[in-house]
Amino acid sequence: MNTEMALGFVTGVLLVAIVCTVIAKMAKKKGSVGRGEYDERQQIARGKAFTWAYATLLIYLAAWMVFRTMEIPFFMESDSVWAGALLSIAVFVGYAIFHDAYFKASESPKTWIVIICACGLLNLVIGIGRLLQGASLADKINDNMNLFVGLLLVATLVMLLIKRAMDRREGD
Repeated sequence: MNTEMALGFVTGVLLVAIVCTVIAKMAKKKGSVGRGEYDERQQIARGKAFTWAYATLLIYLAAWMVFRTMEIPFFMESDSVWAGALLSIAVFVGYAIFHDAYFKASESPKTWIVIICACGLLNLVIGIGRLLQGASLADKINDNMNLFVGLLLVATLVMLLIKRAMDRREGD
């Protein structure tokens, strides 16, 4: 990684952190997030979600080491480790969503759904834009964390919508 790439990476991370902080502060001030706490049932479900996510990460890293020793191109890149971390996060999010432990008991998910949509769309646009740039396909995939993050956020949104539909069907 050259200096320009490192500087761009640090700038991007800082910008995202600042934007997320501002959005979270605005949402908290509005009162749409941050109220209440997780109840005991939710805390237990979140603990199980962390356990499943950690186990997923360990299995992924074990497989990553095996494939890396075989010198399979994708697994030779550092982004493949981050892809495993995102897979682990997806497992946590999915388990928490389907066990009603993703949002606090008194929290409305509408604000978070809007934030997830916006961030997912932004990351997908950047990721797809990078795929359309001129480079080899391996370089495009290996150097495209925005695409992976965008796919994670889209998967999160899909899981939230499925869970809401299941809850509505259950209520009828």
